[in-house]
Amino acid sequence: MESISSIIKLPVKKKGSERAELIKFFVDNLKQKNGKPFSARMIAIKLSHLSLEDIRYFISMCKDIKNRRGQEAMQKYFWFSIKIN
Repeated sequence: MESISSIIKLPVKKKGSERAELIKFFVDNLKQKNGKPFSARMIAIKLSHLSLEDIRYFISMCKDIKNRRGQEAMQKYFWFSIKIN
């Protein structure tokens, strides 16, 4: 007789950080002038000073701007918001 766990094999999920999942949104939506996406490492460095709550809020703002005004406006908002002098 087989055990239930051997019959029902649940998929093993990769454990990743929540921050990496949130940064994936920016990697998917931000493009360079030549159309290539920015590297996840560069975006992670730019957002390293923000907490997870701030990144979630920032994503919601970017989604709203993207839906209202388009991709180009969202990119301008992103780069303007994280600019550090």
